[in-house]
Amino acid sequence: MSFTWTWLLLALLFIPILAWLYLRNQSRPAESVVLHPDAEFLQRIGQKRFSKGRDIPAMVFLLAIAMSVVALARPNAPVPVPDNKTTIMLALDVSLSMDAKDIVPTRFIAAQEAARLFIKQLPKGTKIGLVSFAGYAAVNVTPTADHDEVIKAIDELSLGRGTAIGAGIRESVGALPGRNPDAQTKLEKNPPPVAVVLLTDGRNNREPDPIEMAGMARDQQVKVYTVGLGTESGSINLENGGFRVGFDPETLKTIASTTGGQYFEARSAGQLNAVYKSLGRSIGWTTRPGEVTHLAAALAGILLFVSLATGELNRRVV
Repeated sequence: MSFTWTWLLLALLFIPILAWLYLRNQSRPAESVVLHPDAEFLQRIGQKRFSKGRDIPAMVFLLAIAMSVVALARPNAPVPVPDNKTTIMLALDVSLSMDAKDIVPTRFIAAQEAARLFIKQLPKGTKIGLVSFAGYAAVNVTPTADHDEVIKAIDELSLGRGTAIGAGIRESVGALPGRNPDAQTKLEKNPPPVAVVLLTDGRNNREPDPIEMAGMARDQQVKVYTVGLGTESGSINLENGGFRVGFDPETLKTIASTTGGQYFEARSAGQLNAVYKSLGRSIGWTTRPGEVTHLAAALAGILLFVSLATGELNRRVV
């Protein structure tokens, strides 16, 4: 934290002086003598150095003065602001295993709802696109600032056979601005910031290899955030019988670490929503120095109110 008018903070040196004057006033000897039938009781009260009802309001009042001084010095701190330069691709697994009901109501419906929540967390103007993958990957929506278009495309997704995680990464990178998955050389310095958020509930069983595609994404300076969805008990029933379905955490961890992204696991719809909400509040945002005088002033006002309220309450009780 920094301050525009740092010299004003010198006024904080008066706070200890005010505290000393307050304590000195509380310990001053009495200027008159009164007769009382219970002198021992009065002596115990006089020896009591700390009183909640008397001293806490004064302490809070001194804190209010200190925070007022901080506000006058015009503090500056890093604050989150929209970063409309970042482009994001959502890559969603639409394999048949997403129909498993271990995530209520199904993995697929929970993933759709979480994806909508993620988009709503993004700042307006952030460009986002959609890739879906099963046995192959397809770009459903190229990056756009029209978030409603992406949400509509999510609602229209359908399931298919196979799980091509590598293809999902490849198509996502290819749809991002300034990126080319076929390029043999690294990008120039300072390319537009981009990210891929990939969700899957299964294991890759199609070409290309997802680890190789993670290396390609790294060379293209694309961070891939991976989300594994499902539980060990998840299963689906097909014409040729039922079988358990689960994701490959090691592959997803490797993809994230290779590209500089993060890996998440979601074992319930609530956990999945929390993951996407967290991602939506971090990707597409940046921090910049900003004046937070209003916050300091508001805190000073709250402290002053608490001081006056507790003091008045104590006065009425006594």
